[in-house]
Amino acid sequence: MSTIKLTAVLAIAGFALSTSAFAQDAATATPETEADAATTAPEVKADAETLATAEKINTPSVEGIVTDEASCTYEGGSVEVLQDGTACFIQIRGEEASTQIYDGMGMGVIRCADNGEFTNEISSFNDSYCYVYLTEKVAPKTREELERELELATQRELESAN
Repeated sequence: MSTIKLTAVLAIAGFALSTSAFAQDAATATPETEADAATTAPEVKADAETLATAEKINTPSVEGIVTDEASCTYEGGSVEVLQDGTACFIQIRGEEASTQIYDGMGMGVIRCADNGEFTNEISSFNDSYCYVYLTEKVAPKTREELERELELATQRELESAN
């Protein structure tokens, strides 16, 4: 029995010593250290890429405008040859996406107007697409011109048959 008592006394003494050492560490902590630890915010360091992205979010777009075939495909449009000229069929990304962060993402033009030097037309497809003409728009032929072409084609065909 005495061994059990001796073991119990040694265990209690060891616990008491370790507890007093912990209490001593807490007592020696200065208020300045605790205050500094509570009020000092962690330092935030942004890398160059993060800073560049933040700058693009706040800077107006220098792109989002179509003037030729290359800029059409760069902004996500498709070049189409129509009866009245060559046009870029492209989505209108709108003013809410008019900063540099959206440039080159294939989201389209900022607005349908002010693209290139030729006329632009909003598509009838729910007003969110635009035809930006890359060439001068050709006026449709008049009835008289079409009739004259048909008459000439008919004469050539009749002459070649004889």
